[in-house]
Amino acid sequence: MTLHRRAAWLVVLLLLVYAGCSSLDVKTEQHPSANFSRYKTFSFADPADIGEARTADEAALQERIEPAISKQLQAKGLRQVDQGQRADLAVYYWVNVQSMQRRAWRSGYGRGPTYGGSGPTHSFREGTLVLDLVEPAEHEPAWRATIIAPLKGTRAENLDLAVEAVEEALADYPSRKVSP
Repeated sequence: MTLHRRAAWLVVLLLLVYAGCSSLDVKTEQHPSANFSRYKTFSFADPADIGEARTADEAALQERIEPAISKQLQAKGLRQVDQGQRADLAVYYWVNVQSMQRRAWRSGYGRGPTYGGSGPTHSFREGTLVLDLVEPAEHEPAWRATIIAPLKGTRAENLDLAVEAVEEALADYPSRKVSP
């Protein structure tokens, strides 16, 4: 293998490692007519209000996610009110965990590494967290964050990952740009 080709493979490998380190895929969007200066208060909404039930994954994360969301929104100048009180924004969140598989690189005959085919697969779990800030009176979503990340090995690591995801997503509240 020539020095040029080795250098090219090293660059590709470094890019793959760098992409693997950035495990959170965060996208935010907001309603085009949302007036964020009007929002002063928020409360956590019960998913049953809209005909949804809390999943086991959501219930397990509730004790860590809600304080993280509350802390970030309060840092943005919003005040939390009790669930029974009228709030400017209702906070909903959904969590989904699924098993995923990806094909790995395998060696070919004489032409270097190839991708796909009958090579080995890598199994992992991926988590998705959707965070909605909704105007309760109109039932209109004002702002949404969607976070996707490969899950880590332990429950404690995944709880920390969820808190990190909330912090990163709400750093962009209100959104400076709208994601496609």
